[in-house]
Amino acid sequence: MKFSTRQDIEAPADFVFAQMSDFDGLERQAMRRGIEVRRKNPMQPRGIGAAWVLRAPFRGKWRDIDARIAEFDSPNVLVACAKSGGLDMTLSIDLVPLSSVRTRIMLGYDVRPQTLSARILVQSVKFAKASLQRRFDKRVGKFSEVIGARYEARKIA
Repeated sequence: MKFSTRQDIEAPADFVFAQMSDFDGLERQAMRRGIEVRRKNPMQPRGIGAAWVLRAPFRGKWRDIDARIAEFDSPNVLVACAKSGGLDMTLSIDLVPLSSVRTRIMLGYDVRPQTLSARILVQSVKFAKASLQRRFDKRVGKFSEVIGARYEARKIA
């Protein structure tokens, strides 16, 4: 099952990529949402090789997630892969500079079941795919607005 969206941000690609790969900030955001986050290596690199162990509530159960950065090509592509139970997940972010101060992000989230129980879980989620896609679009849109506002605030300061 795949979710995807694209948004235009009023900021240069380098700035957008730096915000999308601000792992410290993203970790804090996840913790504010009730997700337990632990780095596999406290001195991990900012790029390929960065990895985390997460615990997140999903469908009434706490799920353990093993995530890592699989591709890191600044300021173009960022790909993170994760495994949880029988699910393989991939988050891909592609950045396309539209001008010197405007960037299009194309964000895709792909979930692939590897076991029968995971297939059943994904099948049950497919019934709500339309509403989940709207929530995904809305959350990415808000994050894009925040990045644009950060860039504007930086220009003014």
